[in-house]
Amino acid sequence: MGNRNTDKVTEILEEFFKLFYKTEDMALKIGIQGLTHTELHIIDAIGGDTLTMHELSERLGITMGTATVAINKLSEKKFVIRNRSDADRRKVFVNLDIKGKEALAYHDSYHNMLLSSITENISDERLEEFLATFEIILGNLSKKTEFFKPQTVNEFQAGTKVSIISIEGTPIIKNYFADKGIGTFSKIEVLKTKPDTTIITEGGEKLILDAEDAKYLIGVKI
Repeated sequence: MGNRNTDKVTEILEEFFKLFYKTEDMALKIGIQGLTHTELHIIDAIGGDTLTMHELSERLGITMGTATVAINKLSEKKFVIRNRSDADRRKVFVNLDIKGKEALAYHDSYHNMLLSSITENISDERLEEFLATFEIILGNLSKKTEFFKPQTVNEFQAGTKVSIISIEGTPIIKNYFADKGIGTFSKIEVLKTKPDTTIITEGGEKLILDAEDAKYLIGVKI
C-alpha cells in the first residue's frame, strides 16, 4: 500500500473512531450514567462471564495493577461483584452486578441500533466486501497486538529487546530503577530469566533482578 493510501486509511479510521466515541458519549450521558469509556469497555469485556483478575487483564491486554484499580472503582459504583476464591485466597473472581448487566444490555442495544442506522444505505454486496477486507485488517492487527502485549520483564525470552512502558510499585522502587537509568520508555535487553532475571540497560549496566523485583518492570517487545 502506498503512503497516500496509508494516510487515507489513518484519516478515515481516526475520523470514524472520533465520531463513534462522540456518539458513545451521548449514550453514556443519557442511558448509562456514572461510567467512563474505559469502565464501559471493561464491563463489555467481562460480559456474562466470571473471570479471575488475571483472566480479565489478559482479555483487556492491560496489567494486573491497572485492572485492579479499574475493578475497585467499578465495585464501589456497584457495577461489578468481587469474590475471593475459597480454594485459593490469592484469587479474586469478578462478574457483573445487576447495574453492570443493565449497562451491558444498553450498550449492546445501542451498538446494534447505531450500526444498523449507519449501514442501511449500503448494499449487501458492498457490506460483505467491506467485512471481508476489515476481517483481514483485524487479523493483522490481532497479530500486532499480541506482539505488543505488555509483560513483566521476566516473562520475555532471553535476547529480547524491551521498551519499558510502566514501573509499578512504591516511589522508593521507582527511584531505585531511576537511579539505574530505567524509566518509562527506557530500552533494555533481557539476557536471561532463570533463576533470576538479568537485564542490560541503555547505559550498558547489567542488573540482576529476583522474581519480586522483576515484576515491577512492565514492557513491550521492540
